[in-house]
Amino acid sequence: MVQIQLAQALDYLNRGQPRQAAALMRQLLELTPDSVQGLQVLALAMAQQGEAGTARQLLDRATRLQPQSSELWINLGNACLECRDHAGADLAFQRARALGSQTVACWLGQGLACLALHRFVEANDWLARAFATEPDADDVRLAYAQSLSELERFDALVQCLDGVNEAGLNAEQQRVLAWLWAQAGREQQALAFYRRLLQQAPGDHESRIRLALLLERLNRIPEAATVIDPIEPEAAASDAGMFALASARVSRRLGDAGAAIARLMPVLSRELPAAMRAQLQFELAKCHDMQGAVDDAMAALAHAHDAAGAAFLERLPDTRPPAPLGWLQQRMRHPAPVSWQAQVEDAAPVDPVFLVGFPRSGTTLLERMLDAHPQLDVLDERPALEVAIEQLRNDAHWRDSDLDHSLAALRPAQIVQARQCYWSEVRRHVQPQHRLVDKYPLTMTRLPYVARLFPQSDWLLLLRHPCDCVLSCHMQAFGMNGGALAFASLESTARTYAAVMAWWEAQRQRVPVRVHVLRYEDLVHDVPARLEALMGFLSLSMAPEQLASHRASATRTRRINTPSYAQVIQPVNANAIDRWKRYRAHFSDATLATLAPWVERYGYRWD
Repeated sequence: MVQIQLAQALDYLNRGQPRQAAALMRQLLELTPDSVQGLQVLALAMAQQGEAGTARQLLDRATRLQPQSSELWINLGNACLECRDHAGADLAFQRARALGSQTVACWLGQGLACLALHRFVEANDWLARAFATEPDADDVRLAYAQSLSELERFDALVQCLDGVNEAGLNAEQQRVLAWLWAQAGREQQALAFYRRLLQQAPGDHESRIRLALLLERLNRIPEAATVIDPIEPEAAASDAGMFALASARVSRRLGDAGAAIARLMPVLSRELPAAMRAQLQFELAKCHDMQGAVDDAMAALAHAHDAAGAAFLERLPDTRPPAPLGWLQQRMRHPAPVSWQAQVEDAAPVDPVFLVGFPRSGTTLLERMLDAHPQLDVLDERPALEVAIEQLRNDAHWRDSDLDHSLAALRPAQIVQARQCYWSEVRRHVQPQHRLVDKYPLTMTRLPYVARLFPQSDWLLLLRHPCDCVLSCHMQAFGMNGGALAFASLESTARTYAAVMAWWEAQRQRVPVRVHVLRYEDLVHDVPARLEALMGFLSLSMAPEQLASHRASATRTRRINTPSYAQVIQPVNANAIDRWKRYRAHFSDATLATLAPWVERYGYRWD
């Protein structure tokens, strides 16, 4: 009789009739209250009706009656996830694994629990295991994609999302996918998803908030305001800061920093994830800066960098962050052989133009001007060269500590292979029809590699007043990566600036290359003359549309892949020149002493 009732209840569940299944199981449990199977099936029926709390209580009782069942612990873990008891879910899945469970359901649940508990590397490990075993399961693929997004592994994220079967997703999964597409830089796909979601459910506040963030990132500010305006702050009170971030950004972009601050301050008094706290504090700093409140801006930045450091540590497999810019130890000790300057014989396109400079030197402004030229194509902040370098460094005979020998020992076939690797990576992002401009500011710290792989390349080096560079880097949220830790204070940023520029100047003496040096301030003060000289260096004539590149940037459908995305849609102006002077009181004597040689070397002034 018991088995017949169980079978009938399971049949009800399979037919989508959980109420009938629950009624039958309650009858069974009245007669046999310790039936573990009855408790389990009743729990499944309650879960199907949205009663996750009741399901959890039933499964908790079942695990006490039969603690050696890994299946029960997995079901309990899933019920805990539904109840947002992530610590309880973590313990349940750990118990299932201790009992020998080696199933996708267990790895998926464990990974989701770790994600919620901000153990991101561990989450990625479990979810990668589940994904490798069952790549066609969309719930597994989406969870794995979330872990990749948290670790900012965006290239792998795109590849993962490309395999999602969108037709089979429910509304919640569509929301997750839309946000992941936005994080991965596939803005048009994300926009299409959000439009559909809001058409089906106009009251979907989460989708509204995230769509507004995406529109702001695309510089579509009036649209963003229209999307977010219908949301009452009270309706988004439990969204962990996302509504405050979106509404503050939109308000600031519309010129109302006061309204933005009013949105931010109440939320910052709550407990928040470190990554969200960092974003909110960086936004608060921008608002204070807009109002001229220098001290308040610097205080917000201190909190922002503290939170960003904590968020970064959550994403490390251990507690020791790597040395920022540690790759600067790779350097030439002797002049490069003349033979390096010979043109490489292969079928690859003409060697690129490398647009570089210390971060926040104005490279994005110049990039927009170059991208407007009909005979140039721009690769915007994609580490294509790093992919080729990693291929070289995987060779068994490679030694970072002896860059001279390692580069000199490369065989012609290895160079051609590395170049092909570079161009293959480039084509993942842009299909160049003309000469490529590779804009990745810190490629300047890869000078010897470029000289060996692309001997006919040209370099454009953009300089800016060192103090303005340092201040601007300190004020930006560069993402949760180790390099950003170098900008945690004005003093550490100044040391980083000095280290990078000293490396560049020393390596230029070892590796002769064609470099056109341009100061940001000179470009801003006389765009036509400076741009004409630069284009002459590239053996091209200046095109009229280059002088109105901000208009093309404003209508761009893809995001501008830099923190200065909001500035480059404005006409060229001198607003950012000597901005550091307002903050001079916050530059310590040690910071100024570190920058002094570079201020003088590059012809800048203190007054």
